[in-house]
Amino acid sequence: MKAIILAGGSGDRLFPLSRRNYPKQFIHMNKDRSLFQETITRNMPFCDEFIIVTNRIYETTIEGQLQQFQGLNYQILKEAEGRGTAPAIQMALRDLSEDELVFVLPSDLMLESEGYSDSIYQAKTLAENNRMCLFGVRPTGASTSYGYIRYNGDTVTRFIEKPSQEMAERIFFEDNILWNCGMFISRVDVLKNELKTYGGSSLQKETISGGQSISFDKAILEQSEVLSVVRLRGGWNDLQDFASYERMTSDDSNNKELTIKHHADNTLVINDTPDQLVVVNGIDNAYVINTQDAIYITDKSKADDIRGIMENNFEDFKNHFEQSPKIYRPWGTREVIRKEPGFRVRKIVIYPGMKLSEHLHEKRNEDYSVVSGVLTVQLANEVIEVHPGESYNIVPGVLHKLRNNSDEDVVMIEVDTGAEIDEWDMIHPDNMQSLYKLSPCYKDYLWGGNRLRDIYGKDTPYDITAESWELSAHGDGQSIIAEGEFKGKKFGDFIAEQGAKVCGWKSETFDRFPILIKFIDAKNPLSIQIHPNDDYAFVNENEFGKNEMWYVMDCEPGSFLYCGLNRAITKDELRERIANHTVTDVLNRVDVKPGDVIFVPAGTIHAIGAGILICEIQQNSNSTYRMYDYGRKDKNGNERELHIDKAMDVVNLEPFTPVVTGFSDPITYDRSTQRVLSSCKYFETTLFEIPEHEMIQVDDSSFKSILVIEGECKISCGEESYDAKAGDSFFVASGFKLVHINGNCKLVVTNI
Repeated sequence: MKAIILAGGSGDRLFPLSRRNYPKQFIHMNKDRSLFQETITRNMPFCDEFIIVTNRIYETTIEGQLQQFQGLNYQILKEAEGRGTAPAIQMALRDLSEDELVFVLPSDLMLESEGYSDSIYQAKTLAENNRMCLFGVRPTGASTSYGYIRYNGDTVTRFIEKPSQEMAERIFFEDNILWNCGMFISRVDVLKNELKTYGGSSLQKETISGGQSISFDKAILEQSEVLSVVRLRGGWNDLQDFASYERMTSDDSNNKELTIKHHADNTLVINDTPDQLVVVNGIDNAYVINTQDAIYITDKSKADDIRGIMENNFEDFKNHFEQSPKIYRPWGTREVIRKEPGFRVRKIVIYPGMKLSEHLHEKRNEDYSVVSGVLTVQLANEVIEVHPGESYNIVPGVLHKLRNNSDEDVVMIEVDTGAEIDEWDMIHPDNMQSLYKLSPCYKDYLWGGNRLRDIYGKDTPYDITAESWELSAHGDGQSIIAEGEFKGKKFGDFIAEQGAKVCGWKSETFDRFPILIKFIDAKNPLSIQIHPNDDYAFVNENEFGKNEMWYVMDCEPGSFLYCGLNRAITKDELRERIANHTVTDVLNRVDVKPGDVIFVPAGTIHAIGAGILICEIQQNSNSTYRMYDYGRKDKNGNERELHIDKAMDVVNLEPFTPVVTGFSDPITYDRSTQRVLSSCKYFETTLFEIPEHEMIQVDDSSFKSILVIEGECKISCGEESYDAKAGDSFFVASGFKLVHINGNCKLVVTNI
């Protein structure tokens, strides 16, 4: 399914929170993420490509915010000017196949995740039956901001784009009413037909340019006869105005403790500064919006006048209307004066009574020259005061905290010098453990061998060990935390308790841990098998689908595997070949050697051959449909179960060309070599070959899994350190930190 994200709009509506070049969907909300990023994250499990339609002036902002998503398949379609949602959707459809499903989404919604997956798959089923399926929510109060959907079962009986206030109040208590939240799923051909039938002549052109602004709701939904609706059960909010912004953010983010309202009935105050007290006296029915460089005070009924005000005064106040000149933080401001390779000069202001978090830098030297106020530098064993005209130097590796204990601003010039001068080189101490050594869960499938025990020293309880699940939160076999505070705890239980705190914010879109990593020792060939995709697995198995990547660690001479069909066939032929034992004749035989990489998409027929030792990174799923097993019998003398009907439901019958080179060529940094083995929307895996020392960066978006597959090393993060050997597995909690690797070794490192 393709996602069409409508990321247009202007920065006028929420000025001064938003700016002309920084509209509402890109404002960083709670957890320092924008609604646009939340939209991507929430829908990654369901969409294989994101088509983003936006104004050309927002392209660089979108590109920057998409940098958080490794392996994301996306394209940006740029409009010269906004013409409404109908032309934007028409533009996105032009190159899509008629039978594809599209999920059309605004980029300014806040949704709760409860029940979201169920609603998506319910809507997809309706859309596959030639319906345009809208998503509705129960209204939380009478409103004219959104269209309403009157429905019977899952069929829309009436859609009105913007009901009157009187109508909204009347329908609020009706049971068969949902508010439209702007999202829908449809087949491309159905959607194109509705646009052609109801969109008007301006939508018939091949190229969308010029013409009037056309609302999709007004042009299509009020007239379409193929509408269905699925209810979203969780909470929902649409960033339309200042009131909705306040509902989306926490009390702390609006600094309510620095706001005084006196005789100010029905007045909303949003104070977006960390230290300014806002006093509102004798003003009723108003908005007061205060930011560091601008304040907007308006009667609520005239709030939208800001657009005209900006137009009339744009040239005089362009810098204020377009973008904020400084970066604001709760503790103060910072402004780059000059930056060149090797150094950076910034003006830093720390507000009275405020402090920066404790941190250290590994690669840069900082020198603070105080202009005014008194800077307090707190070190591990002493506290130093730096007065105007004085300087203090912080060398790499020194843990420090900057404070302003006075009643006036501290203004200083910071000069940074060093090999790396950016926010990566900032390490915050955290009392919670960062490094977790894991013990695997073992599987004794009949095709397994002894190399996991003999080569890697695995403490397996079985005579034959086929797999060791090194990073697993799956119910069919969990790894165990081997050392530290959580020693002995099942990894899945640990993840359930700690959640995004250790997994990173990208994991919040998943209702379970997203990946599973294992070693596979195939002494004998595995069965010919296939895995379902997410759509099929969620409905039929209640878990993720299974896309997987194989890294060949070792193999016997002449080893091979099967991956994909060598020609197109029918299901009838495939069934016949399974029955007459000739199915391998239509599969690609791939000869392998150590270091080869094969990505196996869901729906691809495959099998690991005899004599191969593999590291497998996959989605967190155990859904495998066995198609053919050479007539083998289990330890009880019974032939193993085949799952041919389910396999036929999910099989890709088109020819497949396997690639064994990995995602990228090796790149050498200093003496270490890095090679991206796989990069997709489910995971990114990198091979590190380290002769002496390497640092691996971790941020707050994702955890990292580290598997040692050759050699020995010491793995350290802050004060935590482990001696590691080939076969050891480590989980690194998310957060801004550096993991040091010392030793001659080879690592497989994975994140989402």
